[in-house]
Amino acid sequence: MQAQIERVLPLSRALAAAHRQVQEAKELKSAEKARLGDLQRLLRTRQQSMVAQVAALYPVRVFRDLPAAENHHSRTNENGALPQEMNGNGRHLLSIIKSPHVGPLTFFGWQIGKPKTKQPSYSHKELQRSAAVLGYAAHAVLLIASYLDIPLRYPLRFGGSRSYVGDRLPSAEASSMGSTEHRRVGSADSKLTDYPLFLEYQDDSTKASYAIHLLQKDTEQLLNYIGAESSGRNAFGNLRELIRIVQSDEYLYI
Repeated sequence: MQAQIERVLPLSRALAAAHRQVQEAKELKSAEKARLGDLQRLLRTRQQSMVAQVAALYPVRVFRDLPAAENHHSRTNENGALPQEMNGNGRHLLSIIKSPHVGPLTFFGWQIGKPKTKQPSYSHKELQRSAAVLGYAAHAVLLIASYLDIPLRYPLRFGGSRSYVGDRLPSAEASSMGSTEHRRVGSADSKLTDYPLFLEYQDDSTKASYAIHLLQKDTEQLLNYIGAESSGRNAFGNLRELIRIVQSDEYLYI
């Protein structure tokens, strides 16, 4: 019996030492987890601050909530809405943003919506203004994506009213669309095609319409990253929802 006790005691001491090591590891892990949580909250607080600056630079607001004194950027046509480019089917490239709870939106002081009556063409100044709005929206998305450290699925190239959205296409398909639009990427089997976020000097508005669609997909990607969905909004509505969520208190604990 004594011999058995002498054999068991070292094992018991080793088991007790292992138990203490496990408890110390748990305490260390708990402390590291708390520290990581604090760092994440600090990071998200910083992200909130930077996104707030983007929101101040490029405000997206419901039209009825915009004070008249702040509408200093508005340059509407006689129908009271920002002129829109027309695609080949006679539809506007920038569609009005409506939902059961949100009316037309303004972006950077310009109302985003359809004119009340269709017009066959728009002036050079009106097309430039619409291209500038899309360029500013692309810049806002690009800034927020960089602050959240999210690589966009469809890369944005900001150039003011001459901004582009890229999409990767198989080389066979890309080669049939014109060499001036493509930029080679690492893979020999795909190319990055740039689509213009403007209609000016474009013979076919299909590319511009597709560029707006890709911009919307980028905003959907950002929303999905923070656990939200687009719910059928377009790029401006998604951008407004994205900014709202990031600036909320709940974002600190996502």
